[in-house]
Amino acid sequence: MAPPRGAWRCLICCCLCWLVHGMVPEPQNVTLHSVMFDSVLQWDPPNFHKENMTYTVQYKDYATGFTELCNRTELTQCNISKIPVFGNFTLRVRTELEKEQSNWVDIIFNPLDDTQITSPTIHAEATKPTALNIQLTEPAITRDGGKYPLTHFYGSNSVIYRMLIWKKDFSGEQVRQVNLTRTWEIVPDLEPGTVYCLKAQAFIEFRDKSGEWSEVFCSRTTNNGISPIKLAVIILLILTLLPFSCYFILRVYRRVKYAFFPTYSLPQHFKEFLSKPYSSQLLRSQSQEDDCACDQIIVLSEQSKNDDSYSEEPLNNSSQTPQEAIFKPKNLLL
Repeated sequence: MAPPRGAWRCLICCCLCWLVHGMVPEPQNVTLHSVMFDSVLQWDPPNFHKENMTYTVQYKDYATGFTELCNRTELTQCNISKIPVFGNFTLRVRTELEKEQSNWVDIIFNPLDDTQITSPTIHAEATKPTALNIQLTEPAITRDGGKYPLTHFYGSNSVIYRMLIWKKDFSGEQVRQVNLTRTWEIVPDLEPGTVYCLKAQAFIEFRDKSGEWSEVFCSRTTNNGISPIKLAVIILLILTLLPFSCYFILRVYRRVKYAFFPTYSLPQHFKEFLSKPYSSQLLRSQSQEDDCACDQIIVLSEQSKNDDSYSEEPLNNSSQTPQEAIFKPKNLLL
């Protein structure tokens, strides 16, 4: 029995609609890339790509309907970072050509599970001969204009850091694993004067999620408890401060010397007087007096011989004042 004519018409209409709708192919290889909640949905163009093709991306959670993230974009990717962190979401993308659209391609997205956690930054310093002081810098999550640690989204009791430590250049040396619940730790029981290498990664326990491993960092333990870095810094400071210290000490010494032992400058006439001793001046004056000494000459007349009283008087006067007899003229009797 042949099918009725109405059934054929319905079948033909469905085929035509399917052909018209199938003229716009779906996007290919839809993938999701998320690093520290910075998420991007990517896809490849359809196999039969045509000009003026655009794409629309939407997401849906269980509480609300679909919300557009990218509308009629010509790019083959869409930034979906504004999706909330907590929850499961359905993402979908389709191809559009003028007024025609392709089928939706769906993908499930859970930010806490699907995002990739970057590696921490590790640093080690030798504080004791048999220990290393480990310092970790957590990877930061940039969101809503701020930066947050992993514990802000995963909880402080869920984030730990796995750290591996081993001796450098020792083949077959056993690797030691240390789990850190904080960003700093002191690793004891190490050999003095030995180079150890370390690397670390974040681990979310309740989600069994591991982050990327950090770069390998190597540090040497000391023999005397002083790290080579600290020793180099101390020597550099000493060499830098030594010239300034010497200059300061010299200035203080000069000021103290000037205060307690001042330098005096005598006038010129004092210098000349002191340069000629006083004893020499006395000797010179005495020599001058000796040069001026004269011999006494007494001239007596015949009259003075007869007059005893007259002769005694000049004799007494001469004995009292010999100097006057030298210069006083006498009357000579011819």
